[in-house]
Amino acid sequence: MTDALTAVGLHRTYRLPRRGPFEPGPIRTAVDGVDLVVPAGARLGIVGESGSGKSTLVRLLAGLEAPTAGTVTASGRPVVASASAAAMRWFRRETGVVFQDPYASLDPRMRVGQIVAEPLRAMRVPVSGSGSGSGSSHAGMVASALERVDLPSDAVDRYPHEFSGGQRQRIAIARAIVHGPRILFGDEPMSALDVVVRARVIELFHSLAAELGLTIVLVSHDIGVVQRLCDTIAVMSAGRIVEHGPVSLLDAPTHPVTRALVEAAPTLP
Repeated sequence: MTDALTAVGLHRTYRLPRRGPFEPGPIRTAVDGVDLVVPAGARLGIVGESGSGKSTLVRLLAGLEAPTAGTVTASGRPVVASASAAAMRWFRRETGVVFQDPYASLDPRMRVGQIVAEPLRAMRVPVSGSGSGSGSSHAGMVASALERVDLPSDAVDRYPHEFSGGQRQRIAIARAIVHGPRILFGDEPMSALDVVVRARVIELFHSLAAELGLTIVLVSHDIGVVQRLCDTIAVMSAGRIVEHGPVSLLDAPTHPVTRALVEAAPTLP
């Protein structure tokens, strides 16, 4: 089976503001030579301290930023983030993204039905048939996505502010899966949620991965979330992956950064 994602020699640098009128700004390296293979159907958690480059890495993998050097391929095809929207449409059809703050990622002027249907219009997803059944039109696909994330059918006519934080994240997840992607990216998708809602959203990710056969790439600062949701883990520090393997390595980490992350995780006596 073809790997879902492959990254080879990924680098991402940024030019910082000038320190003086005649000096160029210094260069900051966010991702420094990352090689990574994500098998189809895997659930990969990317963890690391703040500033380790984990969010930048997931943006490169998702084609939301272009690398300074290196390549990303999906199912053997090159992902060129700097290409035109039309040239990248195939990859957008393959992927969905859930961001950290559900309220900030949803347009408050749009009804939920319009928000969830937006990828279908933007990617020109054809309807699946001419009948009136669920899934035979964009409206049916939206209704099916909302049903999958356990939101009521009348949600399509309401606005994001009418929902709780957990429900808004479910709306964001519905938007990310409505077009039937194979890969789901999450950039700290649980960090804005309380503990109870976070547990429910983790279970939702579990059920969606099983039902839809999704490959999941998740960035999180929460070791507990990664242990519950992922089967593999990549630990980042200073832009590099310093430890990579099954999530069970968190039980006996070998790298000092991984040990520090595990020791810093809050526990009850």
